[in-house]
Amino acid sequence: MVRTFIAVDFDNPQIVSRTQDLQRDLIETGLVMKPVEPQNLHVTLWFFGELDEGRLDLVLENAKQVKFKSFKVEVKGVGYFPGGSRVNVVWLGVEDPSNGLKGILDQLLEKLTRLGFRYDDRGFTPHLTIGRVKYVRNKQAVLAKIAEFREAYFGEQVIDSFKVKKSTLTSRGPIYEDLLVVKAEGDAP
Repeated sequence: MVRTFIAVDFDNPQIVSRTQDLQRDLIETGLVMKPVEPQNLHVTLWFFGELDEGRLDLVLENAKQVKFKSFKVEVKGVGYFPGGSRVNVVWLGVEDPSNGLKGILDQLLEKLTRLGFRYDDRGFTPHLTIGRVKYVRNKQAVLAKIAEFREAYFGEQVIDSFKVKKSTLTSRGPIYEDLLVVKAEGDAP
């Protein structure tokens, strides 16, 4: 069984650097969290969980058929799940004015739901998870720090590929391995 998901990687050095700065700020403010490593920053389009070899092959074959042109998204704003006074996950917002991410996901949904794959009913809201929270030492200070960055701009990312990834869970965090890279067919107008 292979723990599988489809994602878009974020590797713009400006975004990575600003994300690391924010992660440090939050930890210094009192958030005890496991920061997402710079090489693991991504937007998940579809998380499948554990797939057997046959189901994985179906995902890989259908992902290869997705067609798209490269496009740009902006990373802007900080938030957290689930909300209110509970901080379990800290994320950065992703603005996708051309709906390029949704376009890729829509093609995947069309192909894979026919084959019996199920998609999370909560819908798709693009975001970059930057930390998984263990506990909060100073809740007021942490919530104030997150509020301070609510509208912060982190940078622009060109999306010119998406990936089918394998996730291996370890005690030090997940290890991701690219199983397939699907590249854009040129640039968007």
